[in-house]
Amino acid sequence: MAQTATTRAAWSNNQEDYELQETIGYGATAVVIAATYLPSGEKVAIKRIDLEKCGADIDEMRKEIQTMSRCNHENVVNYYTSFIVKQELWIVMKLLDGGSVLDIIKHMIRSGQVDPLQGVLDEVVIATILREVLKGLEYFHKNGQIHRDVKAGNILLGGDGSVQLADFGVSSTVVEYTERGQKLRNTFVGTPCWMAPEVMEQAGGYNNKVDIWSFGITAIELATGTAPYAQFPAMKVLMLTLEGEPPTLETCANGEREAYKKYSKQFRKMIALCLQKEHIQRPDATELLKNQFFKKAKTKEYLIEYLINKAPKVSERRNKTRRKPQSNDGTRDESGDWEFEDTEDEATEPSTESTNATSATTPATTTVTPSEPAKKEVPNTQTTAPAATPNPSTTSQPAPTNPPDATPVNEDKVFDLTLRLRSATKELNDIRFEFNRKTDSVEGVSQELMSAGLIDGQDLLIVGANMNKMIASPPENKQLTFALKSAQDDSAERDEKTLIGYAMLTLNN
Repeated sequence: MAQTATTRAAWSNNQEDYELQETIGYGATAVVIAATYLPSGEKVAIKRIDLEKCGADIDEMRKEIQTMSRCNHENVVNYYTSFIVKQELWIVMKLLDGGSVLDIIKHMIRSGQVDPLQGVLDEVVIATILREVLKGLEYFHKNGQIHRDVKAGNILLGGDGSVQLADFGVSSTVVEYTERGQKLRNTFVGTPCWMAPEVMEQAGGYNNKVDIWSFGITAIELATGTAPYAQFPAMKVLMLTLEGEPPTLETCANGEREAYKKYSKQFRKMIALCLQKEHIQRPDATELLKNQFFKKAKTKEYLIEYLINKAPKVSERRNKTRRKPQSNDGTRDESGDWEFEDTEDEATEPSTESTNATSATTPATTTVTPSEPAKKEVPNTQTTAPAATPNPSTTSQPAPTNPPDATPVNEDKVFDLTLRLRSATKELNDIRFEFNRKTDSVEGVSQELMSAGLIDGQDLLIVGANMNKMIASPPENKQLTFALKSAQDDSAERDEKTLIGYAMLTLNN
């Protein structure tokens, strides 16, 4: 039955009116379940968010739901209603029986329909899907919203060939421009593979161009079946994105020279446009829709014949089982997403995965002020990273090239660094430590700082990103100031000058 038969106002907020069926998506603190709305017999998707686990307050949720309820576009999944069931928020949305593009890609690879190194989806299919996604993004951006989680897993297909943007992760990531950076959750779900550099750095604000970067990564994903750097741990992804050249199709080729030859220069140029490191150089959604590549896009009927019919419908698939996150360093669920959770409540269950991710380095000496200087030693974890977690210094990935005018790299250099930030009691502390380019890694030192209780686990990626930036290309004043994720739930007003909610990294030599 079409949505017109049940208007938004008519949808029930009684859980007894919904017959739950198979699980079709999940995140660290949420699950999406297919269901039947009993009064009308309509099929729906219900996202059940555990409010206790995700740590969001009701006011924040209301804002997000209001944003969702205002969305009315053919390329954005329809929101019907929402209500509270015990400690869960249930959000009722339209169910698209074709499932996600990621589901279809995985099915095609597993069933042997395609050779991933030759390319998964045909270029015409990619153009058709991405044109519809761009229309959805254009709608978001014109209404002052950012999606922030564009990827194949959030592109849903209807049996009628329709393409719609959704978010089946932990919580809605559709946010107002004016709300960015305000009260972000303690739990971050998603993978850094799709993140724009400016989001990783957290050095300042960002705008809707972050969606264009994610769109470019998604284009690579549709062609190759994977996002660039998906095989690496989170911190490695961050470093490769910030240090290296923007990814291309060949980034996913594993050194195979003949890979992805079937894709045109037009397609590659479109990807390159989206993946400009400087966000100001990326086109907006309206401009991108005019790109020559999208003239290849076809109709809904074409998608039905050449894509949707190649995979079983959602109702025919088996339930997915959710992997439990194993460490603060991040784990991947079955859809390939990394999950990062605040693990303070799990302190009694030490993770070997987190320990093994710490490189064996010489102890970093830190001095904590402001009153009397007190020597503190960061614990030295003498472990070797497992083969599945390559160390940045030994990985077979090509080393990032220096900027044209950069000073030649001195591999023996020891950096004398000071991280200034406020403690839990709001005291301003200086944490002084050394970074030896030859023996240390950014991941290892960041993990040591966190293990010693000197930085919050939520700030691990941000501190690492800025440490990496300072080491790779120090600014003229030898200082970097950046916002801290751990302070974003604090009711106190943030102030960059006094470092309330911010940290400053200084190079002393």
